[in-house]
Amino acid sequence: MAEEKTGRIGRLLDMSKDAVLHLPRISLFGNLQCCVENHQGIVQYTQEKIGLNAGRYRIYIEGEDLVITSLSADAIYVEGRIRKVQYEV
Repeated sequence: MAEEKTGRIGRLLDMSKDAVLHLPRISLFGNLQCCVENHQGIVQYTQEKIGLNAGRYRIYIEGEDLVITSLSADAIYVEGRIRKVQYEV
C-alpha cells in the first residue's frame, strides 16, 4: 500500500522509481567497473567478492582483484575484473 502511494507520488513529480522507492541502481561499465547507487553499506569485502546491503536486498559483486575506488552515502564504485553481479531478495 505504501509503495503504491509512493509510486503515484513519484509519477506525479516525474521522479524515477529507484529514487522514490529507494531501490538500488546498478550500472556496469564493461566488466571493469560497477556502480551501485542507493546502497546501505558493505556486508562483505574481499578481493573476490563484495557484498552490499540494499535494504531488503543484497547485491554481490564477484570477480578478481576487486577494489572499492569510491564510497559515499549514495554510491559505491567497484573496479577489477568483474565476473558476476548477483541480486538477492
